[in-house]
Amino acid sequence: MSKRVTDTELLAILHDVKAKRDTLPAITPADWSTHDAHHSAAAALVQSLVKEQGARLTTPLGGFRLSLAGVIATCTSGHSGLILNWINAAYRELDRRRAA
Repeated sequence: MSKRVTDTELLAILHDVKAKRDTLPAITPADWSTHDAHHSAAAALVQSLVKEQGARLTTPLGGFRLSLAGVIATCTSGHSGLILNWINAAYRELDRRRAA
């Protein structure tokens, strides 16, 4: 999104992303297919954020960068980590706004 969202809007988007992240398949160490399923689902979630929420995904220097609702997160380990990093960055942004 190019416009700044309100705290209420950011919190709603944050809760939506968290709820979707919670539906990702769990990784079982003994079963490699669960690893693939988890990472495929995380990539699909990021793509849905791009299509449905207007997020921007870029891949600078082999990493990932997600910009959604004025909050930017990066990760070099994959889409799952990128989603978690965005959630944490959104919480920090809300804290920063409330402290101002």
